Amino acid sequence: MGVFILLSLLIVPAFSQAASAHTVTPVNPNAQATTKELLNWLAHLPNRSEDRILSGAFGGYTNATFSMSEADRIKNATGQSPAVYACDYSRGWLESASITDAIDYSCNSNLISYWKNGGIPQISLHLPNPAFQSGHYKTPISNSQYQKILDSSTTEGKRFDAVLSKIADGLQQFENERVPVLFRPLHEMNGEWFWWGLTEYNKKDNQRISLYKQLYQKVYHYMTDTRGLDNLIWVYSPDANRDFKVDFYPGSSYVDIVGLDAYFSDAYSIKGYDELTALNKPFAFAEVGPQTANGSLDYSQFINAVKQKYPKTIYFLAWDDGWSPVANQGASNLYNDGWTLNKGEMWSGSSLTPIVE
Repeated sequence: MGVFILLSLLIVPAFSQAASAHTVTPVNPNAQATTKELLNWLAHLPNRSEDRILSGAFGGYTNATFSMSEADRIKNATGQSPAVYACDYSRGWLESASITDAIDYSCNSNLISYWKNGGIPQISLHLPNPAFQSGHYKTPISNSQYQKILDSSTTEGKRFDAVLSKIADGLQQFENERVPVLFRPLHEMNGEWFWWGLTEYNKKDNQRISLYKQLYQKVYHYMTDTRGLDNLIWVYSPDANRDFKVDFYPGSSYVDIVGLDAYFSDAYSIKGYDELTALNKPFAFAEVGPQTANGSLDYSQFINAVKQKYPKTIYFLAWDDGWSPVANQGASNLYNDGWTLNKGEMWSGSSLTPIVE
């Protein structure tokens, strides 16, 4: 199989959509043509009998741990490269003179090249805490502090706006190249470990939930309306091991894909699939890995569980280091399963016509 070149500034693929009952469109009505085509193609993957779930992997935090080494070691171990490759723009633990120093998008060049060679980029954010000058991404904040972050006239709000601006600068580079991005902001909000989430284990806080929705919607409107970024596919992903998975849902007008961040010892016991799929959005495992990173998890069990219990899944994204499939068991089975689509294979199915380099 040749290397398939996706959309770039100079190369526009001819799309050949398979017959389907309906077209799934992005929540951004002004989404770029390729972004529209990609989301619709992703949404219809569960209609296939095989080649129906994209593989994925995390490449690290930009300007800290990000590299192509995770993709390389998966390729060396399995013969396949992940279809989705992820970078995190934000080292929210970084203490520095300015909160924006935590934001870096130097991984963009690698991910743009990855797209042009048959992959899809994903961007996530471990945001610094705007209640402080910098760092503190795991320091809890009160609801009154949360409200200040939402208010652009406050010191906290100005810090958050500055962070959003720098993130948008990075995402703009993808849009300039007409590259769609799976964009996953404010993840695991139902957990108690990030400043934007809950403050206590599984304790429902209705005001907090409302504030989170406002925060997510502010990010959406800034990226979409203020900055005019029309290449983003918005991913909402609560934690599988906490309650209130759909309580934080910001609304169907703000989310393209729903997912779960799932760390487990038994793939057949992941909680939340029925709740999330009931929202009538395409479903993904936005993060997966073993509950304990000791090399004992068998990822063969995970892909078999997807087939039997979570068949609407359109992609999975495995974390790196000790959580990686290649640091555990069954990696080759996972990436070479008949249901799995890898880099360079995504556009050879019935939905999109590949362009051969």
